[in-house]
Amino acid sequence: MKQSEALSLIDDLTRIAREGGASRIEVETEEFSVAVSVDSATLAPSVARPPREPAKDPARRVHASAVGIFSLSREWASGEPVKRGAVLGAIQSLGHMAEITSPDDGRIAEVLVTGGAPVEYGQPLFVISALDK
Repeated sequence: MKQSEALSLIDDLTRIAREGGASRIEVETEEFSVAVSVDSATLAPSVARPPREPAKDPARRVHASAVGIFSLSREWASGEPVKRGAVLGAIQSLGHMAEITSPDDGRIAEVLVTGGAPVEYGQPLFVISALDK
């Protein structure tokens, strides 16, 4: 994505947030992710909305901490349990291996990147869902 396209996208998201009464909009694709926050003082008055109920099974994305080549620590399957701190894979960058670990106890909901694939900083690699209680 070119810089001018990125700036245009941010302008559009800011306009949508202001017109829709949102304070934050997040967009994530395979190529990029962007979040736009709007100061609540700049928002136009809107109709009161009922508070959202928290999600029952919040999924958490695990993102790349470096740019490089991703390798899985092993083949992960959807639904497989993981413990906080478990090594999910690693990113090789300039001869250094940066481990990617699970941020919480949970289950692998989705593996978003295959082993051997190039990854960028901040790119989502896994989706971890909460354990059933």
